Amino acid sequence: MMRLPLFHRAATATATAAANPRALARPNRGLPLMLLLPFMLLAIFVGMVGGLDSPPLIAIVGTAVLSVLMLFVLPLHGMFWCLFVLTFLLQGSAVYFLKLRPSAWLAFGLAILFFCRALLDLVVHKREQRRMRKGDGSTVEIAALLFVAAFAVSLVFNRVPKSQIFSAAKAMLPMFSVLFALYWFRWKENHLEASWRMMFWVVLIQVPVVLYQHFFVATATSFDSIVGTFGGTPGFGGNSAIMVLFTVLAMGYAAARWNAGQMSGKAMWAFQAVGFAIILLGEVKAAFIWLPLVLAWVLRRRILRSIAAFIGFAVLLAAFIGTTYTVYETLYWGKKVQSAHNVAEKLDRGGGYFFDPNNVNYRTGEVSRAASLALWANDPLATVPRRLVGYGPGASKPSGLLGAGEVAKRYQPLHLDATALGILLWDVGLLGALAYGSMLLFSLLAAWRYVRRKQGSVAQLALADTCVAAMLLFLMMLVYNRALMDEPTAQLLLMMCMGTIVQLCRFSASQR
Repeated sequence: MMRLPLFHRAATATATAAANPRALARPNRGLPLMLLLPFMLLAIFVGMVGGLDSPPLIAIVGTAVLSVLMLFVLPLHGMFWCLFVLTFLLQGSAVYFLKLRPSAWLAFGLAILFFCRALLDLVVHKREQRRMRKGDGSTVEIAALLFVAAFAVSLVFNRVPKSQIFSAAKAMLPMFSVLFALYWFRWKENHLEASWRMMFWVVLIQVPVVLYQHFFVATATSFDSIVGTFGGTPGFGGNSAIMVLFTVLAMGYAAARWNAGQMSGKAMWAFQAVGFAIILLGEVKAAFIWLPLVLAWVLRRRILRSIAAFIGFAVLLAAFIGTTYTVYETLYWGKKVQSAHNVAEKLDRGGGYFFDPNNVNYRTGEVSRAASLALWANDPLATVPRRLVGYGPGASKPSGLLGAGEVAKRYQPLHLDATALGILLWDVGLLGALAYGSMLLFSLLAAWRYVRRKQGSVAQLALADTCVAAMLLFLMMLVYNRALMDEPTAQLLLMMCMGTIVQLCRFSASQR
């Protein structure tokens, strides 16, 4: 049986080298002859597509072909870095600037290939995995498997059409491959840290992009047009919340590294200033809570060390809130908030409508966060089985391969998918929602216990501290918007955080 040289066991290679030292000096003769035929066919296919003279089609097909080649050429962590760059920089930019909406599929497709590569590595190294220690990370993986099981049960129970199965599975499941890979394989500490340090570069790249979007794209009537490279439609909404969430977590990680002595003070404060600028331009109200919460957690020991430090942090926090509110009111809220007649109306227009369970607009279809849950709770056709397993993945989706889902049609024109929790309740029921929520909660508890026991190195503790704050934010995201259910940027960020937690819990060098 022919084997691919790229997947040979390290132990086999070591034994061969010991038996024959000259084997190390032998040059690699290239890919097996068996792989030449599919590679030639791929080359012919790309050439045929190039003859169609369609640049967008060539870009999509070329990227897909390169992604397949990565499966055989790159190591697992290298594939993750490609997935990271594609998801946070390329696919969103293609959607926003080139109007290539199918570009989001590239991130999901590469995540599936990443899963295939992880499975190949798992088969090759299965003996090593038997010796791996079980710990807090196992509860996270069990909750993730329970969610996938609930997803499958809902599909079977509701007899979901094949096209809807494909669409729903594509939207929810591929990024779980990152959690799988970080759970089963020990990653080198420098590879894991490098993955997180890449966040700094992504944030820096956002600066010229958001400046361009602010001055040349956004208008007084546009909605969430400043999204950086995270995707969206100019003037009609985008992933500004995920861009700001990503920036806040990167700022928290920079502060955690500085607190651990892994980053200079000048670099840390310069990065905080860059992140602050992105938050000001992004106009995301949740930033008033997100950034103070993250920084207060990662710097808690330094803040509580003395009264002066506590007062200093309080002053900086007040300056952040005051400046951000002033900029938001001047640039975005001005006329909308100032036209209110009283304080209650101003609060409602400034964001209080999120919590109004009766805020439903039958003309535009918009519903508030609270209303999206109230509609599910008051569903007149709900039965006990429907409450438990939902109406099937994709049921709340207003559009898809076969049009709107079952309950989305019933409630048209309302957008039932306003929040991730609302989607979970409609699509996979209470069981699926509880499994998904447990996955986030167990990740939070595992990271918190890791920090409390002071396991691992100072660099690993900085990662764990950041992940504790991240999981708190992701729990909030369940009722903030729908991004966790179908946006590759939000899903990859979540799985990266959860995967880091299980990686630290299972493979930390220091256990106490």
